[in-house]
Amino acid sequence: MTCYFPIIGLPRGIVSHLSYSTLTHNQRTSGSLRPRDHSLDLAIYAPRREGWQCLDRFALPPAGDLRIRSSDYQLGPGELLVAVPLRRGAATDPADPRLPLPCSKKVDRSPVAERCSLAFTWRGVTSSYQGEYPVRMAQLERGTLLSFDALLQTGANVGLNLLCLVNLGRGCRSDEHNLEVFVARSRRRLHSIPYRSNSCCVVEISPDEVAGGEIFMRSTTSLGIPIFITLSREDLPASMSVEHTHPPTEFFSERDRMRGSRMIKSPWLGMPLQ
Repeated sequence: MTCYFPIIGLPRGIVSHLSYSTLTHNQRTSGSLRPRDHSLDLAIYAPRREGWQCLDRFALPPAGDLRIRSSDYQLGPGELLVAVPLRRGAATDPADPRLPLPCSKKVDRSPVAERCSLAFTWRGVTSSYQGEYPVRMAQLERGTLLSFDALLQTGANVGLNLLCLVNLGRGCRSDEHNLEVFVARSRRRLHSIPYRSNSCCVVEISPDEVAGGEIFMRSTTSLGIPIFITLSREDLPASMSVEHTHPPTEFFSERDRMRGSRMIKSPWLGMPLQ
């Protein structure tokens, strides 16, 4: 599974930073216990009206890492960049209508995705998760999204939950979408947020909203990966947690994944809200 690696702009003074390594840490070649090193460049792309603009291109050091920060590019809340690993010296267009396909660091036949750390820093604390965005998702121009609130938090120490929906497509489209956040039992709509393709839709969800019942999120026109960030109260020592959910297709085997996903999604996507 080859992947893109988004870098996102967030509110509340949160800085996101991507750490990409030339080494393949989670796979091994036959007969070797040492990680494979790759000669790669990392190109940074931004969505623009004329296409994907290549802002920077970095030659990765041998057996080394490269860190890209949202603050390096002054990303505002909801803005998005994409890091794309490329062969060393491969030609790129200054403005490309489609993101180039990323190079793969796979060295065996494992279906495990190539890993890249996407971390978030706030008030001196850092939390991270594996921030890949699969190419097979980015190749779909439209889709649907259904996610649950199991990773949102409530409690005396919680100040705010952020739902960050990362949406990425290879084509530099700017379609309009809508993300609805609602209480499952009462069908009460909490938030209805418009956003565009190739962006990060950010929703602030209070602990009181989480305490009101299980929360669902849906979009009938857009795919995406939801990231959940929980921040402590401002008057308490800083703490932060970062999690993400998997789509309903991951609940099923490869043969049944699309049919099973539709069975789960259909009742919720068509449900009228109050």
